[in-house]
Amino acid sequence: MHAVPPKERKHVVDLAIDIGQTQARIRVVHDGRSGQELEIAGFAYGSDLLDTIARIVEESAEQLGLGSISAVAVGSTGLYGHIPPVDDVLSRLNRSVGTTHVVVADDAVTAYLGARGDEDGVVVAAGTGIVGLAHGPAGAARVDGVGGMIGDEGSGWWIGRQGLIAAISATDGRWDASPALLARLEAQFGPVADFPALLAAHSSPVAVVASFAKDVADVAREGDAVAARIWRQAGDYIGGVIAAAASRAGLGDDAQWTLIGRLSGANDLLKPGLDARLATLLPHSAQVVPSGEPLDGVSRLLTIDTASYAPMVRISRIH
Repeated sequence: MHAVPPKERKHVVDLAIDIGQTQARIRVVHDGRSGQELEIAGFAYGSDLLDTIARIVEESAEQLGLGSISAVAVGSTGLYGHIPPVDDVLSRLNRSVGTTHVVVADDAVTAYLGARGDEDGVVVAAGTGIVGLAHGPAGAARVDGVGGMIGDEGSGWWIGRQGLIAAISATDGRWDASPALLARLEAQFGPVADFPALLAAHSSPVAVVASFAKDVADVAREGDAVAARIWRQAGDYIGGVIAAAASRAGLGDDAQWTLIGRLSGANDLLKPGLDARLATLLPHSAQVVPSGEPLDGVSRLLTIDTASYAPMVRISRIH
C-alpha cells in the first residue's frame, strides 16, 4: 500500500478513540503526550462500525483543526472479540487526513490496558453493557460482551430492564413488583400505559432502558427490597464474570480484579452479591483500583506489542 500525500499540515498528531454505545471520546496524542479531548456521537448498533470509525476520525480532525493525523488507535464496542480487516479504513483515512497507521481493538482490551497496564488480573467494564477480560499465564480471556439480546447480565441495561419489569408489574398485580419503581418510571417517562410505544419508537431503546438503572439505584438506597435485590443479583453476575475470566486466563483464586465503568459507582449496591459469589469461586481474590481509564488503554495500543490479545486487535500500516 502506498501513501497518498496528506493535505497541507497544521499539526501532525495521533488520535486515540474510545467508542461506546452512546458517545465516543477522542484524545489527541502528540509525541506520546496527551492533548485535547473531544466527545462526539458514538456507535449505533446496526450501523457500519468501520465507517463509523472513519467518520469519527474525520469529524474530529475538522473540529480540532487537525490537518494531518499520523496514527489512529481505536477501542470500540460492537466488535465481540473479533476485529475485521481495517485496510479499507486506513486507505480512506490516508486519503482524507494522511494516516499511515491504524490499530483497532475490542473495547475489553483497551479497558484492560487502561486499568491494569502490564499487570496480570481481571478487568470488568460495566456500563450500558458488560464485558470482562483477564490476562494471565494462559493468555487473554474475554467473557460476555455479547450484547443485550443474549448476554450483558448485570449491566446497566440489565438492571434498567429488571427495574422496568418490576415497575410495570406493579400495574399488573404481578409478584415481585415495585410501586416505588413504578413511580420513578412515570416521573421520568410519563404514564406507564404509554411507555411501551414510547420505547418501541425510540432510536436508542437500549440506552433508554439502561438510563433507568440510576432510578433502580436510588430506589434501592431508599430501602426498596425489589430494587436492592436487582442490584444484588447484578453483583452476583459480575462476580461470575470475574471468576470465569480468571480461570480461563490461568489465574489462581488470589487474582486481582478491577471494576470500571458507570456501575463501579454503585459498589455499595453490587457488593453483597459480588462478595458472595467470589467467596465461593475466588476466595482469596482482591479488588484493586484502576491505574487509568479506557482512553489511556487506547493510547497504549500505539506503543505496545498486542500479539497476546489476538484476535481482539487488528493493525494496518502503510510503509
